[in-house]
Amino acid sequence: MEEANIPFFHVDIASEVLSRLSAKDLSSSKCVSKGWNSFISSTSFLHILSKRLEREGPSGLFFQMFKDNVDCVSRPITYIPIHKNKSFVQNNILNFLPEKVVIMSSCNGLLCCRSCIHPIGDIYRRVRNREAKELVIYICNPMTKEWIALKPEGCVVGDSIGLAFYPFGYSLNTRPIFKLVSIQQSKVDPHLYSFAVYSSQTGSWTTSKEVCHCRYQIYKNNKVFVGKMFNWLTQNHHILSFDVERELSKVIKLPGEASSSLILGCAEGYLHYVCVHGEDFSVWMLKDYSSSEWVLKYQVTLVDTCQESYTDLTHCNVKRRLLLAFHEDLLFMPMDRCLFSYNFRSRKLQQLCYISMLQDLILSNPTVIPYSISLAAAGVFKEDQSDENKSSEDLRDVSSLKISKRKRTC
Repeated sequence: MEEANIPFFHVDIASEVLSRLSAKDLSSSKCVSKGWNSFISSTSFLHILSKRLEREGPSGLFFQMFKDNVDCVSRPITYIPIHKNKSFVQNNILNFLPEKVVIMSSCNGLLCCRSCIHPIGDIYRRVRNREAKELVIYICNPMTKEWIALKPEGCVVGDSIGLAFYPFGYSLNTRPIFKLVSIQQSKVDPHLYSFAVYSSQTGSWTTSKEVCHCRYQIYKNNKVFVGKMFNWLTQNHHILSFDVERELSKVIKLPGEASSSLILGCAEGYLHYVCVHGEDFSVWMLKDYSSSEWVLKYQVTLVDTCQESYTDLTHCNVKRRLLLAFHEDLLFMPMDRCLFSYNFRSRKLQQLCYISMLQDLILSNPTVIPYSISLAAAGVFKEDQSDENKSSEDLRDVSSLKISKRKRTC
């Protein structure tokens, strides 16, 4: 057998079979031969694999305690892998980063975090002119433990940051690139929001000319990126959307009646809004941004969600239902001392873990970020060979790290 190809497989059959393996198994398979490594690393196969993984939903969930204007980094960031048979809690998955961080967002296998700039002790201090905490933004791949760090320069960057990662390029550029969008509220007029945008293609931050007038406060830990749009949930039954390509913003009213239990998510490339009214779970899809047209995609009752897998409703209090995350038609929520996922497509309810394993995270309105492992995100960060011996402190300078073509990680 020649190592340059895989002669015992037709390309289509090889793609179909190998795309069903886990990311861990595929990473191991790349070490079989040069041919296997070349095939699994090819853009065409990664496209097929990404589409399949997208349909299957997230690989896991990141949890972190959230309080507005306070960074709860004293509590560990918790990760729950989602397996078919059993899930377990991991508390040290981001220990490879040089400091404790606040999780921000995830996209196509990469995770965005930032440094702690709102320590708990600061809210009790009355010291004037105290030195501001330095903001450092980390883009990392939890699977490979690769990361880069960015220090904002040239513009004001807020503490709520969204990540858009394009593993197969953006516009006419075929190299992997990512963009960051920061939203900040005006200190002069609280109804005005401005945006700062970073592109790995240029390696620089710019202040967008767009200023959004929004009468409602945004929820910093409830945002989602879909297609080319960043979306923040706001008070009073609205969302604030920002087009990262055209740098235009818009305030969109949510459909139906207002609810105290609601969440934003994405599925099949569309923004989704999930809410609870009484015993009804409603899933709305934003069909068109320009016309703000929403369509009702699913509507089920609590009995519907429990009819096959979970029938004891004694301890279920729907009025206090907390929706944690929604991704690719999977809804994550606590119910009767357990964390569950409900698949709207298959109408299956799956128990993931006991809430006691998450300590008091569930009760703190936590930041919950669905994360999907992607081989397309492996090896996208390339360090200059001349800087191999730099310390972690030096590596914060993004000038020594850059995003580039995928490198072999066998």
